[in-house]
Formats: sequence, C-alpha cells, structure tokens
Amino acid sequence: MKVVFLDFDGVLNSLSDIAFGLGSSCFNAAAIERLNAIVRRSSAKVVVSSTWRVQHTMDELRVLLANAGFDGEIIGCTPVHSHDDARGLPDIGFIRCQEIQAWIDAHPTPLTSFVILDDLELEPMAAYHVKTDLEVGLCDHHVDEALGLLG
Repeated sequence: MKVVFLDFDGVLNSLSDIAFGLGSSCFNAAAIERLNAIVRRSSAKVVVSSTWRVQHTMDELRVLLANAGFDGEIIGCTPVHSHDDARGLPDIGFIRCQEIQAWIDAHPTPLTSFVILDDLELEPMAAYHVKTDLEVGLCDHHVDEALGLLG
C-alpha cells in the first residue's frame, strides 16, 4: 500500500489564501487538483497528519476535502502526541514524525512506499518528505517529487 501523509496548512492552502479568504472552501483549488494528481497517478491512500484532525472528526475531514474537490480515499489520521510524548522537546516537526511513525507501526499492512506532504521541517523523515512552503502551498514540482518517492 502507498500512503500520502497529509498536512493541510501550507500544503492545501497558503498564507495568502488564509489572509484573503478562499470563499466557500478552506483549500486552494489548484492545490487540491495537485493532490488528486498524486493519488490518481500513484494509487496512494491518504492519512491526515494535519493538526486539523484535533478539531475535526474523520467524517468532517472527509466532507471538507470532498467539498473542495478531493476525490481520493482517506483511510485515517495519525495519532495525536503531546509535547510530553516528544520527551520534552518542543519541536513540532519531531512530534509530527513520531505521530507518523506511530501510525505506520500500528498498521499491520506493510507500506510499499509513503510520502509526507508538509511545510514543517521533518528531519527524522527527510527521505520521505516533500517540503512545501507556507507562503505558496503545494506546487507542480512537489507533485513530481511526491510521485518519485511513491514509485
């Protein structure tokens, strides 16, 4: 199974989207279409790693993404770890990596490949990370990079 671990802010929207509003959607339409391209071309499933998973149920996240035009399959969310789980380190990127690894460890189906779409620094998982820019979000070159990692 191929998996895309998906952050929202800085991936599916950008600072300018947030500042100027996106109308009826929370997400940038071009970024959603790029995400669709990744999952269609790779047959990957999506696991939400965004902090949005703290404020929204799985069903709410599915509806939000579907209403924005996402047509892939969301199979779950990473667990939420506190700063204490990160051994006192306040590094959100480190915590995000722990959460992703915990999801991988908890699922018996081995992953053939995975990619992490996130604007955070994720050094422990750099080999799987496509780093987006909070100012811009998901771009065409990120699609190519993600597809290269997914194989």
